[in-house]
Formats: sequence, structure tokens, C-alpha cells
Amino acid sequence: MPSFAEIRCRTQEILGYRPCLWQIRVVEAILKHDKDIIAIAATGSGKTLTFWMPLLFKKDGIQIVVTPLNILGKQNVNNLAKLGIQGITVTAENATTQTFKDIENLKYQVIVTNIETFDKVDGGFDKLWKHEPFTSRVISIIWDEGHCVSKWADFRPEYKTAGRLQYLIPQHIPFYVTLATLPLIVLDDVKNTLHIRTDSAYIIERSNDRANVSICVREMVHPAKSYLDLAFLIPENPEPGWRPPKFLIFFDDIAESIAVAKFLRKRLPPELRHMIKWFNSDMSAEFRDDESMKLKEGETWGLCCIESFGMGMDLPDIKLIIQWRASCDLCTLWQRFGRAVCDLKLQGQALFLVESKYFAAELKRKAVEREAGKAPPKKRARTSKGARDTSKEVTKEREMVIEGQSSEQDADDVAHVPSTTDAEAAMSTPTGKRGIRKVEEIEPALDDMINTKDRPVQCSRWPLVVYFRQNKNGVLSDL
Repeated sequence: MPSFAEIRCRTQEILGYRPCLWQIRVVEAILKHDKDIIAIAATGSGKTLTFWMPLLFKKDGIQIVVTPLNILGKQNVNNLAKLGIQGITVTAENATTQTFKDIENLKYQVIVTNIETFDKVDGGFDKLWKHEPFTSRVISIIWDEGHCVSKWADFRPEYKTAGRLQYLIPQHIPFYVTLATLPLIVLDDVKNTLHIRTDSAYIIERSNDRANVSICVREMVHPAKSYLDLAFLIPENPEPGWRPPKFLIFFDDIAESIAVAKFLRKRLPPELRHMIKWFNSDMSAEFRDDESMKLKEGETWGLCCIESFGMGMDLPDIKLIIQWRASCDLCTLWQRFGRAVCDLKLQGQALFLVESKYFAAELKRKAVEREAGKAPPKKRARTSKGARDTSKEVTKEREMVIEGQSSEQDADDVAHVPSTTDAEAAMSTPTGKRGIRKVEEIEPALDDMINTKDRPVQCSRWPLVVYFRQNKNGVLSDL
């Protein structure tokens, strides 16, 4: 077993990075081959480096990485090639007999794949587990972005059965789960799914706080369907040479992400409209690869995207992350905010634009109005004979009119909101019919973050500190 000093020196000499203590502890735990490992650390802190460090101490060793996105596999393989490490990304496109023959013949030191290919019953990997010359060289199986084991299992069901691999692989091969967000409820689900026993795992936990990212939670002041709360990104009549900070806007609805991209493009001169694009899983792999590179190189200013974009990617200088609507949980929100300025020498901003209906002050104001009789009368359905049907009155306290909402803007908000006159002129989409809609439930931790001004600790970061146990730094322990 190499010493801490040996691990640090060899990593710096060959890979060009001086590893931190927690990274050295991860490598030590992997090389012991006695327990599974779970490592939690902030985005941009160097989790990927720990994938390759063990290869420096196992001459003919093999690392297997299960990644949620094929683009991450391609990125890793390309980076390893520069270091002289031979790797391959195995997807449905190249999961051929010849590919697995090359793997069986020990052609590659790094194998990156997705859960569908990796967990295919009687597939290429199932056959490899029976080939001792291959399995004897496998150092570990890495579950990159491990929260996906829990969070993505509903639409990628192969994650649900991934634990069966514990009974197919030799005992000396540990699972290594790494991620930036792992609250206790998700941790328990990941352990259960992957069959990681509490008496056979190490956990190495760093704070996932991002001190170089400032957080702003802001109430929308315009109807959501107008998208005018995002108009600050593109000022009217921008001066020649003007450009916004490199940005990502996250949505949980593809159609809405496209609509916002079109809204922002309309505010630009025709020759600059290509600088803002939408990005989602419906697009071809080639397009996604090209647009990711254009954003990295500064040829695109910003993207309107969904969950997967930016996860684990080498994009160090995204200056502004925006979450549109309170439509995700806190774990997902922090994953998205964590994609800001992964270069820790830079400063970035994360803006959470939230509908008024989720703010306690707005809920109280609506309740007072209803009690005072100021709320508009609710329409009742008519029966087939034309009489009103009073059997289905809407009486729930958390229902409210969702159009035409307004509220005071904080003086220290980071974003500029255009005047009402400018906003009406810029509006490019209809607001739809006015109506009454039930307020969707959100988790308590996210509610605390949104309504932090009404909480004992009036800080938007505090719910994150509590939820993710960010005060636990540098801990190495048995689960």
C-alpha cells in the first residue's frame, strides 16, 4: 500500500495535479479492496481525478466508469488519451462483439459506459465477469454522478436493478460512488439500490458548498408566461461589443426552454440571435457535442437547457446559472447551481426565479383578500339543464390566481427588471387564460430556502448547509 506522500508525489508527477487529502484517502480506500466507497464533494473539487489515480499504482489495472451521460464518457476518454492512457466509451452504437473482444483482450485501461449497456442481462459485461484474466485486473467500478442511481431510476429503470452486479463481480472489486449532492434520504436509497451494506463501506464526505457562487432567490414580478423576469439578460439596444456573462438557464419543461430561448433571441439584433440556443435530449448527439464545445469556447453566450446539461462536464467559466420556476427539488437545484464557475478562482452567481405562489407573504396576502371578500367570485360549472352545480366549489386555502401577480423587488437583487412599458413591448408570447390553480407541494428544505426572510436564520445558504450536512468537512468513517 503506497503512503500518502507517495500517492501525492506520483499523482503530481504523472497527472499534473497535486491531490488534496480527501482525494488521497479515496485512493487509499480503493486500493485496500475491502469495502465499497462513497465520496461526496462539491462540483469542481476534483472527483474525476480520483478515478484515474489508482491506475498509477496498479500497472495493468482497469477502471470501469458508469456515467449517466455518454458525452461525459467521450470527454474522459479524450482527456486520458493526452496522458497516454487508453480508454473506450461503450454505448449502444459500438457495443459489438469486436468491442468486447478488445476489452477481454485487455486493450483498454479505462472503460466508460452507461447503465443500459452495463446492466444488460446476458450482455457483453455479464460475459466479462466470467473471464478471470479481465476481472483480476479491475480495480473498481465507479458510479459517476451517483445521485442518478436514485433520482433517475424512474425513467432509466436499469438503475433499479444495478445492485445485482454485487453478486456477479468478484469480491475484490469495490463499488465507488461519487457525487456532489447526497442528502441522507438519497444516500439510503443509493445504498439500498446498489446493495452497499452499512458494515462494508467507507464514506468520505466533504462540504459541497461553493463559496465562489453567490445565491439569490427572487420572486417573479411578471406573469411567468411572459418570461419578462429574464429580460435583464439582454438589455435594449446593446452597444457594439456588448455580451452577457456566459450563462445557463435550467428548465423542467423542454417546450418552455425553447420558448424562452426564442424570447431572448428576439431581443437581439438578427446577426446575434444565434448566440443563444436551446439544448435538450431530443437533439442529436452530434449537435449536443458541437454546442457544448461552442459554449466552452465562447462561440455561444448561453443555453436554455434541461437537467442533464453541464453535469460533470469541463466548463469552468459559466458565470451565471438561473433556475426558472420552483419546479425541482433541492438536490437537483444544487446540482444545477454547482455548474457555475467550476474554476474556483472565478466568482459566479446563481439566481433562483420563483413564482409568487410559493412565498409565504403572497399566500398570506391572498388569504386576507379572500377573508375580506376581495377575491374574484369563483365560477361554477353548469349542469346540462343550465343550472349551476354547487357541488364542486373550490375552497382549498393554497389556491390562487396565477396571472397578474406582483410583489416588491429586493433592492439588492442581482438582476435588473425592465419597466412595465418596456416589458409589454417586449412580450412575445401570450399569457394564456386567467385561472385558478392549486399550489404544487414543494419539499420543506426548498420552502425554507425560498422563504428564508421568514426563518430564524435569514440566509439562503442555511437550508443547504442543513440539508447537505455541509458542516461535515474531511470526514472518513464507516457507514
